[in-house]
Amino acid sequence: MQPNTQPRQVWSRNGETFQADSLHELINDYELGPGSVAHVGDVQEHGTDWIDANDVIEQIANRGADEGGEFADDFPDVSAEAKAELDEFLKRWQAEHCVANFFLVVNVRHHTITEADIEEAACKP
Repeated sequence: MQPNTQPRQVWSRNGETFQADSLHELINDYELGPGSVAHVGDVQEHGTDWIDANDVIEQIANRGADEGGEFADDFPDVSAEAKAELDEFLKRWQAEHCVANFFLVVNVRHHTITEADIEEAACKP
């Protein structure tokens, strides 16, 4: 049995707010009729890579420069191993504490609602 590789889809009446998980939900929620235009897009989940070691090290360098001026030119001097350790920590921490409850909608397409769509929506709760 092949796994489902189809992206999750979401539906919108206006092409901006995608809150319906199915066409029949959109039709029923907004009482749309034949000829109405709906928008459907694919969900692209956010990762948990909001920041990495480079971001943290750069912030530390900027603060060091604010405090030490030219004396902080080579601050911080972080080894590749220390940077990798920080990267791994940040990945784990973000995966546990920074999972987004929102998503991007990509590959948006128009769908003109048909009589068949209306009939199918009427059959589903």
